[in-house]
Amino acid sequence: MCLSATLIVVWALAAAGCGSSSTHGPVNLNFYSSPDPNGTNVKAAKACAQASGGKYKITFVPLANSADSSRALLVQRLAAHDSDISLMNMDTIWTSEFAAAGWLKPITGAERQTALSNVLPIVAQGSQYKGTLYVVPLNTNAQLLWYRKDLVKTPPKTWAQMISMAQKLPASDGLIEEQGQEYEGYTVWFNSLDASAGGQVVNASGTPVLGKPAVVAAQTILDVAKSGRADPSLSTDQEDQGRLTFEAGKAAFMVNWPYVYAAARTDAKTSAVTKKVFQNLGWAPYPAIYPNVPGRSSVGGANIGISKYGPNPALAEQAAICMTRPYWQNQEAINEGLPPVTINSYTNPAVVKAYPFASVLLNQLKHATTRPQTPLYSDVSLAIQQTLHPPAGINPTQDISKLKSCLTTLQSGGLC
Repeated sequence: MCLSATLIVVWALAAAGCGSSSTHGPVNLNFYSSPDPNGTNVKAAKACAQASGGKYKITFVPLANSADSSRALLVQRLAAHDSDISLMNMDTIWTSEFAAAGWLKPITGAERQTALSNVLPIVAQGSQYKGTLYVVPLNTNAQLLWYRKDLVKTPPKTWAQMISMAQKLPASDGLIEEQGQEYEGYTVWFNSLDASAGGQVVNASGTPVLGKPAVVAAQTILDVAKSGRADPSLSTDQEDQGRLTFEAGKAAFMVNWPYVYAAARTDAKTSAVTKKVFQNLGWAPYPAIYPNVPGRSSVGGANIGISKYGPNPALAEQAAICMTRPYWQNQEAINEGLPPVTINSYTNPAVVKAYPFASVLLNQLKHATTRPQTPLYSDVSLAIQQTLHPPAGINPTQDISKLKSCLTTLQSGGLC
């Protein structure tokens, strides 16, 4: 979400006024982050600073309005060993790149054990690079299938079933909403389908391993695009475009992140159409490729990284672990709509009240997959987007062969 101009100015002034710590006061830890709309991380930072007994204070510094711009800013400053950064709110897909570059403090010993206590296995996996923990898990995410219970008696279990059900409904309210624009969301779609079909993009060593599952994934995207029930604007749709179309009562199915539930609940207060949609909103696991084989959504989420170049990385590590303890996990879920990384949170009564689909989401996270864990992730994602776009123009076998060749070239240091 975009930062308000006022908030950016306030945070920037605060950062400029704080600077580095003096030799007699608490160490100042600058946390480069986009703020939560309701300020849960800000509250956590204040509470943790107080609990430290004056060892540190945390100053928030705003990142850019987009993930790509935020990454570019951090990469530039970390490459210059900028000591102004102590903590970073990092997209989960940045971990391998930042760790391989040597910018992050490894988290070891008792701190590693604490940071991963009760954490979902898929989250723990995505927080490591070559077996070493480099970030403290902050929140996670997985896509679900959202559907209209007044149009569909039971949700489809596979993509083929969903297409078939949609085709039996009038085109006016039977659309399928997905993220088909040439951007990161499109990579998420392909990666989820590839994993659901039993494949992966690269192996543990970063070598491309695209095979038959990738062809099946590409064919599934093509099938949706050619079904007659894909949103006419599929090739330019991101998450919010699909959400708004669904809320407008024009779609029967939507694959999207859990934030759509709270958004629809809010919008239902001012729209009679959305109110009807919300009253009939159902949720189900991510659609499978094969019957009786769970569909595997790519995980999203964010972590806290500790810069090696800050004034006191050890204190920054303590702060990151404090800010992500179970209490704050629950608060992020309840107040910010961000799924927690701790397993026990999904049975916490207050979290379940805010997330009536908590059990389905937890199960989905247990069957989730990471996006390609490679320092070259940005290039890999871009290659996927460019090779397989637009959805209706895919040639599955030919395009996957082309993509695998491109990724092999990237791994060897070339360009494609």
